[in-house]
Amino acid sequence: MIEIKDLNRYEKDRWGLYGGLSGSKYGILIDGARWMVKFPENTKHFPGKDKPNHHIPAYTTSPISEYIGSKVYESLDIPVHETILGYRDGKIVVACRDFDPYRAMIDYGKIKNAVTENDANLTGSSDHHGEVLEDVLIVMDTSDILKDTPNVKERFWDMFVVDAFIRNNDRNNGNWGIFINGDGSISLAPVYDNGNALFNKRNPSVAERRLCNEADIIQDALETGTSFFTDKSGRHLHPFAFIESMQNEECNTAVLRFADKVDMSKIRGIVDDIPETAFGVEIITSAQKEHYKRMFEIICEKSIFPTAEKIRNNRMS
Repeated sequence: MIEIKDLNRYEKDRWGLYGGLSGSKYGILIDGARWMVKFPENTKHFPGKDKPNHHIPAYTTSPISEYIGSKVYESLDIPVHETILGYRDGKIVVACRDFDPYRAMIDYGKIKNAVTENDANLTGSSDHHGEVLEDVLIVMDTSDILKDTPNVKERFWDMFVVDAFIRNNDRNNGNWGIFINGDGSISLAPVYDNGNALFNKRNPSVAERRLCNEADIIQDALETGTSFFTDKSGRHLHPFAFIESMQNEECNTAVLRFADKVDMSKIRGIVDDIPETAFGVEIITSAQKEHYKRMFEIICEKSIFPTAEKIRNNRMS
């Protein structure tokens, strides 16, 4: 079992200030390094909370989702922010090691905003609810910054596949990007902000009920939820339908990378190593653990592995 670190003894960093809408967050100093503490979001104002028999918990499980999602990326050797689970102010939180303050972080949304009509013919229909996938591909081909960023397309498609695997539906324009380094060079930022994975707004008790019916788990794994990315008409893409269509060769290559690298024993271990309680607070239930692990298995067995085999066969023919 991993250690749930007591973060109450660490000093709050007055300059550790962060944007974003999903819950409170601030910086603390651990051994001189700044870490961002992310609290679970209070759901009292969520749509549907006023309806009887709703399945929304009092707080989201985003710290657990952030931790598991980030560890999955790490297990695939994809650079990702360092995360630990901790206890602070009476709640289970996730702490993410902050990036080097001497490197300027530029997110994709800002880069896209600098692309003018003279540079590219974008759809113009993207907003905070979704981003047209074709626009992303055009921006990566036309932005001087992204064209100078090594492996940016590889990283984008790796995120597309891994986000589908961890059921993260919010890889939006503000949570992936690049660093401008002190010498003026450009490099990819590690993957960050994975808290919208694994049904983080669902009451943990739902997992126990879903486990009673394999069809329900298959639905959760492969059918429920769409990507942040859309087609030209604004319809959100279903990530596995897109992956299985094999319509994009760079996505196909990312599927092969995933299939070659994923180690399901490591994935199960990430989930199993989280204690169910700490400091008298529930962290994760045994049913949630089983639900997560079974979803991961189904995604590989029924979507990613068969698609990878088809891709290999097509390339050999």
